[in-house]
Amino acid sequence: MDKYVIDLGRINEDGTEPKYVQISNRIRELIVGGELSLGDRLPSINQVIEWFSVSRDTVVKAYQDLKNRGIVESSPCKAYFVRNVFIQENLKHVVFLADEMTPYKEKIYHGLVDSLPAGYFVDPVCHGNSFDLLQVAYERYRDNPNVVAVLVIPTSSQNNDAEYFQYVNPGKLLFVDRKIEGLRHPSVFQDFTEGFYQGLMAERDILARYERLTFLTRYCTDAIIEQMKEGLTRFADTVGMPFRHLQTPFTERAIRGKIEPSADELFVILDDLLLLETLSACKSRNLIPGRDVGIIVINDGPYFEHLPIPVSVLTTDFYQMGVTAASFVTTGRVNCEVIPTKLIVRAST
Repeated sequence: MDKYVIDLGRINEDGTEPKYVQISNRIRELIVGGELSLGDRLPSINQVIEWFSVSRDTVVKAYQDLKNRGIVESSPCKAYFVRNVFIQENLKHVVFLADEMTPYKEKIYHGLVDSLPAGYFVDPVCHGNSFDLLQVAYERYRDNPNVVAVLVIPTSSQNNDAEYFQYVNPGKLLFVDRKIEGLRHPSVFQDFTEGFYQGLMAERDILARYERLTFLTRYCTDAIIEQMKEGLTRFADTVGMPFRHLQTPFTERAIRGKIEPSADELFVILDDLLLLETLSACKSRNLIPGRDVGIIVINDGPYFEHLPIPVSVLTTDFYQMGVTAASFVTTGRVNCEVIPTKLIVRAST
């Protein structure tokens, strides 16, 4: 980019508004007007100094102001880039810091947005289930004066979350979907142990006809999977059903052939790909879900009820979770609230 491709305009040398504010506002106008787009690199500090004939300190303060408002971000080499083109400075910002925006996490978002009154803006940010990214994102937003609440879905492993957040005052922080054990911070969450147990027990008359319960996951374990396993094991023990935890490889090619369903087996499946492989394995063995084999998927998806054989789901009300989170944002009165888990019975069981 030529250094003067962007017309930075002029500043009022005799005005009462500080020069750094004028420069900051001019950059903001270029973003709002579409002359600078998301990810575009801003003119360098030296270019802005030369354009306006101002001091380095003035330009640094202007860029820092934009950074504090969440409009731009800087790289390690001190370059600045546009990070937000949806500038809503007149609104109260709520940051929804999720691990990933799966369909059910989107339901949390929709419940949150639908329940907040006018004057709020929800900014979804993903940390990819990486604690390092979670920490960076949280620390970026927590001190922003426009941010009134940060809603955090902790990582599934929670190896570092508890140690880090125990030193963070609750303030405007709310944990969503997952509770961090040992912390008393406000949270709205599902109980993966007691919730799973109670959800299955509510339909025990339907499920008790199966002769074995198989919990199907990939070759991995974390705090959440262990909590799920505990709830499923309790249910199996209560109804007198043998239990096993079947783990498969990660890739589609490696998984193929590793799932071997048998008649009167009940599967509780954590992963959409594993669901497809299980359905395929049933078809190859002439086993019909709901008649010969039971299939339950953890967390409802947009297509499960529309499959040729609609699939049962063990799920919480994620939309209600977002509604409850909105109450925390507006009133601050949510402490710890469990959103119940239930089994939605469809043809696959």
